[in-house]
Amino acid sequence: MMDGMHDVAEPARLSAREAVRAIRSRSLTASTLMEACLARITAREPDVRAWSFIDPDMARQRARLADAWQAAGLPLGPLHGLPVGVKDVFDTCDMPSEYGSSTLRGRRPQADASAVAVLRAAGAIVIGKTATSEFGMYHPSPTRNPHDLSRSPGVSSAGSAAAVVDHMVPLALGTQHTASTTLPASFCGAFAFKPSLGFTSMEGSNILVPRLAHVGFLARSVADLSLFAGVYDSSLGEIGHVARPPRLGLVRGPGWESASEDACAALGAFIGQLPEPVPEIALPADFVGALDVTIGLLNAHLAHRFGALPAEDFAALCRPLQDGAVAGKALSAAHYLELDALADRLTQRADTLFDDCDALVTLSTPGEATLLEEGPGSGIMSMPWSLCGLPTVSLPLLRGAHGLPIGVQLIGRRGSDRALLRAASWLTHASGNPYLESFIGTGN
Repeated sequence: MMDGMHDVAEPARLSAREAVRAIRSRSLTASTLMEACLARITAREPDVRAWSFIDPDMARQRARLADAWQAAGLPLGPLHGLPVGVKDVFDTCDMPSEYGSSTLRGRRPQADASAVAVLRAAGAIVIGKTATSEFGMYHPSPTRNPHDLSRSPGVSSAGSAAAVVDHMVPLALGTQHTASTTLPASFCGAFAFKPSLGFTSMEGSNILVPRLAHVGFLARSVADLSLFAGVYDSSLGEIGHVARPPRLGLVRGPGWESASEDACAALGAFIGQLPEPVPEIALPADFVGALDVTIGLLNAHLAHRFGALPAEDFAALCRPLQDGAVAGKALSAAHYLELDALADRLTQRADTLFDDCDALVTLSTPGEATLLEEGPGSGIMSMPWSLCGLPTVSLPLLRGAHGLPIGVQLIGRRGSDRALLRAASWLTHASGNPYLESFIGTGN
């Protein structure tokens, strides 16, 4: 850890907080950091394919402007001069915003998405758009897992997760309707934070289901997640030292039977070495239907948005999107209302899960990253919490049978985002298995 004088021999490997401190202390310029990130992208992008758009000249120009701004003594934002990736489901006024779809090829919005505008106001430099599955669906993106190119990086925020883990950028913005931030974070070994529903405006992004549309933050530490989220809510910017252990409860939610033996064993060993016992929390019976409700609502909205497209345009969409829209068309209005009502009931009952604990703990994914030919992986472990709008964190603290990361997922009460980040900070430090920097970006 750097203190006072910053070791900037490898600027691209600095944490977000380290890079911000180095720029503010003038031991590092925004231009030098940008060059390091662009060099890393040049070296690794042919293999990792994390980006859908990069304009190096524009990135360099904005870094120079950031340095000139600082030299003039003007106020600096909390992310001043920091290169950041933005998932290509957010509109950007100066870059293509194609939502990963050939049907939107060349689309150039006139305004930034709200979440992007906040980043720019904080001084971040949007270096480019990270690759995504088409319209954020469960379909492989071009991205590859930085640890093993033969394995999946996860679903639609995979480009953001891979770019962060492979030291292309210190922070990247994602989204999540069901598992699109948590799943890639677990597969790639990133730290991820999906705040409570309504944490920030999603205007100008690809919203499939309004009650499921969350922003996602990807970084290389809990401290960096805090810095990132703090741009949107200043109370999260500094979570401080956490001395008191949070009260944790283990949940085995819907889909637990799909978890691999090595993932279950790793989580059990992890929990067993914590200084405080972690009792199991029983879910209300209604949660058995959480997965069906989530998929049903998604399909209904897909049918509404894409079902009336001309046949030629519909045929150009990825198969999961087509199948979802077709299934959604078969839903009756009465069935949709039943699903929506059950989602409301589950959201209310989720509050009772925290009567005796501060956070729930479970797996982020059923196991390690799947092989590419097996598909992009399952988001089953995240769906109930996304449906209920609860804040979640994924921490890359477990390893599977092949040595690849598996995330520990922490779930908080809706609105308790700061408490959840503090619990995540405590758990990371108390686990005895802190995330090893040497594990990140090993495919040099």
